[in-house]
Amino acid sequence: MKKTILVTGGSGVIGSSILELFYKRGFNVIAAGIANKTIIGQQQKKFKSKRCLLINTDLTGSKNVKKVVSKSIKKFKKIDILVNCAGIQFVMPIEQYPEKIWRKMMEINLTTPFLFTKEILPIMRKNKWGRIINIASTHGLIGSINKSAYTASKHGLVGLTKVTALETAAEPITCNSLCPGFVLTELIQDQIVTVAKKKNIPIQEAGIEMLREKQPSLKFVKKEDVAAMIYFLCSKEADQITGSNISLDGAWTAQ
Repeated sequence: MKKTILVTGGSGVIGSSILELFYKRGFNVIAAGIANKTIIGQQQKKFKSKRCLLINTDLTGSKNVKKVVSKSIKKFKKIDILVNCAGIQFVMPIEQYPEKIWRKMMEINLTTPFLFTKEILPIMRKNKWGRIINIASTHGLIGSINKSAYTASKHGLVGLTKVTALETAAEPITCNSLCPGFVLTELIQDQIVTVAKKKNIPIQEAGIEMLREKQPSLKFVKKEDVAAMIYFLCSKEADQITGSNISLDGAWTAQ
């Protein structure tokens, strides 16, 4: 029976790349999260409905999470791989940071991965195999100014990864987190635009400006590299890699 992967935030840059790679390798793929009609249409053309399930829904709250898992099980009978990829970002100094946005970020970036793990872990245990990969961030390991909620939520996700790995260490189930540096996602693109406007410089120059400040390689991490690392973590060769926080950051955290 084909293995099935569920990716939250499956319509985003990283999420879509993960789905495409696993689909090409013969997996059933499930994309869950809020997506616009254009992206849904594109994915419907790429993936045949027999091996694909697109669930356009809000991922906050246990009821919504349970519905996603229920629909997935109804179609594919099992979920072998969970990738918690959905996330949001907001940049502002602590004293100005809106509490409402703080709570929303904690809900999406940390509570949603917890709820999906809670629902899917029993399924993996029943099938005696599973892989959980949490897309954290460099900010799951270090901090940056004006990113209090994002940094706190991603540090929390790294902590959740460690506990999940410890609780499943004696089973054929692993849990790891990926900590990418700057990947050209919607979140980073928005930040580049902000830098360009603030410094009155071209978009391309603003991108290099962001990289120069943090990422010594001066190159953005490729979405395909993130997907490839996840694929490796799902291989037999990665059986003993669990509880790890893997950096893909062009030497950002080496400084």
